[in-house]
Amino acid sequence: MNILVLTPYIPYPPGFGGAVRIYHLIRQLSRRHQVHLLSFREETGSGDPRGLEPFCRTITLIPRRVGDKRRQQVISLLSPHSFQWRFHYSRVMQTALDRLVGEQNINLIIVEFSQMAVFRFPVGVPVVIDEHNIEFDLLERMAAREGGFIRRLFNRIEAAKFRLEELACVKNAALTLVTSERDQEILVSLNPGLKTAVITNGVDCDHFARPDGPRHLENAVFVGATHYFPNEDGVLFFLREIREKIRKRWPSFKFTIVGGNPPPAITRYRADDTEITGYVADVRPYMWAASLFVVPLRMGGGTRFKIVEAMAAGVPVVSTRLGAEGIHVVDERELLLADEPDAFAAAVGKVFANPELAESLVRNGLSFVRRHFDWSVIGEKLNAILEAVVTK
Repeated sequence: MNILVLTPYIPYPPGFGGAVRIYHLIRQLSRRHQVHLLSFREETGSGDPRGLEPFCRTITLIPRRVGDKRRQQVISLLSPHSFQWRFHYSRVMQTALDRLVGEQNINLIIVEFSQMAVFRFPVGVPVVIDEHNIEFDLLERMAAREGGFIRRLFNRIEAAKFRLEELACVKNAALTLVTSERDQEILVSLNPGLKTAVITNGVDCDHFARPDGPRHLENAVFVGATHYFPNEDGVLFFLREIREKIRKRWPSFKFTIVGGNPPPAITRYRADDTEITGYVADVRPYMWAASLFVVPLRMGGGTRFKIVEAMAAGVPVVSTRLGAEGIHVVDERELLLADEPDAFAAAVGKVFANPELAESLVRNGLSFVRRHFDWSVIGEKLNAILEAVVTK
């Protein structure tokens, strides 16, 4: 098959959740099909398409300016369309899409993120939408928690508008991919008869395999794009409500926050016992050195890369139940689950105090991700699903 993958940014290097998923799905598809990438390239020049050249027959990049984002958000309040729609639609992208479908004899279009489904797609070519999150659901959760009154109001209005647009675009698609059964249930409940398939996020287990070496004692690490609000909220929840509870029992406790462009709300907590790295080229050494991986998330959708990556890296995990959403793990077998600050702090202490438990979590977690979440396993499932869509 000739498959066109439409993305909002260049998915290389795979340094954050969305890019990781797109990059590995392209790799897996390229083993059996001809993949053509059509992507926006932001004015800052972020992303390096050369890393995708071994897997893509063609790569087409469409420049996009993002500097007027705030102005577009204000304008969107007066528009029947959501900000998401206005921000992603481009006549130049539409022209490139139409041209590539004809020139490359495209058999299938994969749209990464529902926001990229704002374009007009050719009749007769099946469209598959890959829902990394249900975006209107995420906006609704953010409206309940994020920032001051103006920001919450904007998110409520945006969620209402994009809910209609998102549900319409998945209804018109040949298939919608979701990353968790929860997301599948939400979409099907609102769109009965919708054709969906669960393709979870995954991990390259060999890439994350932990080498021999010491771990820091009583050290926990969080890895994620901290400028992404659900991650920011989770880290602040840990810093404000959990960290001191742990330190009362474990005074030498240290916390390392890795990744993203951390906002001032997080960087103000930088101290001798709290390391904040910002973006790093390789998160694995921080994971390998830690004695515990924490996922204190309270909002968001989909399946979290960070949990399966931590398990592949051989690190015990303590997570909220929402943080582990979409991953069929068993509490106290593959990881520890806790939602409230006292319970979360107690779970962290339980791992520190019990090396045998920690080792058991590592062993069971690694076995679990190799069986269910290695990208090679996910790729086989994806190929079978997409081939069925085209041959119908």
